Amino acid sequence: MKLSTIVCAYNEEKGIRRILNILSNQKLPPEVDDHEIIIVASGCTDQTVPIAREFMKTNPRIRLIEERERKGKAAALNKAFETAEGDLLALVPADVIPSEKGLYYLLLPFRNPEVTAVSGQPAQHPKARVGGLVGYIGDMTYRIWGRLMRNLNDMGVATHLSGEFMAIRAGVVERIPEESAADDSYLSVVARGKGFIRYAGKAIAYNIMPSNLHEYISQRRRWLFGHFQTRRLTGVEPTVMDTIIFTRTKTALRILVEEITGDLRRIPFLLAAILIEGVIYALAVLDSLRKRDYGIWPIIRSTKIAIED
Repeated sequence: MKLSTIVCAYNEEKGIRRILNILSNQKLPPEVDDHEIIIVASGCTDQTVPIAREFMKTNPRIRLIEERERKGKAAALNKAFETAEGDLLALVPADVIPSEKGLYYLLLPFRNPEVTAVSGQPAQHPKARVGGLVGYIGDMTYRIWGRLMRNLNDMGVATHLSGEFMAIRAGVVERIPEESAADDSYLSVVARGKGFIRYAGKAIAYNIMPSNLHEYISQRRRWLFGHFQTRRLTGVEPTVMDTIIFTRTKTALRILVEEITGDLRRIPFLLAAILIEGVIYALAVLDSLRKRDYGIWPIIRSTKIAIED
């Protein structure tokens, strides 16, 4: 079985060496006997492409697709889908850091032939944590998401994929609408319609959340707009906390109770986060009504750091 790991990159000179080193040395399940790494460099104006070419000299498994113009992540993924030769496709953004056995745990559920897609668990990188409300919100976002996915997975109804770390079977999704602002939501809906999605909690990928409130709101606003957009494109509601509060209220409340009882000191932060989420929801609704174009989304600057720094 062949694996194609797809890395979308835009001006990632600070992290491209790290992600290529990590992916080149990942442990894989024994049934995966071939592994190619496809980098889609979209309109890069820094050293991302030269660094990738440097790696290609010593690792023939690395392939490069260079887009002269940045057209958005959906467009980049579509090019990779056309090029990939693998039976399984792992999607890893260039600014994400899979754990040592991240791909191994991500791929294990595919031993069940009815599984069409698997989601890993994103986590805030411990070296990039900040304090205060913004730090809490960053950790809370992934903590609550993980609790939700574990609950739904145990119920046999896991239906969402993490944009930070996921894998799908080749052919499950031929193409993503290029206006899509949330490729993970769109892929989730299509994959769930063709089989089962599984959540692999041990498949951890470290990410860097925004370090200021303005950029956090900007990021969450786009995510939520993308969920609304996916519903318009597919007719199906993505299964995320924003939607199950209405469709699976008991599950949502149980997760919130777990968040509170995990540390009572979090209560003031959680209340503030709920208020902020209300503002983000209103902004995303406004974006949806105005039909804002998020196909090429704004860069969140505070997430583009070198972990070594």
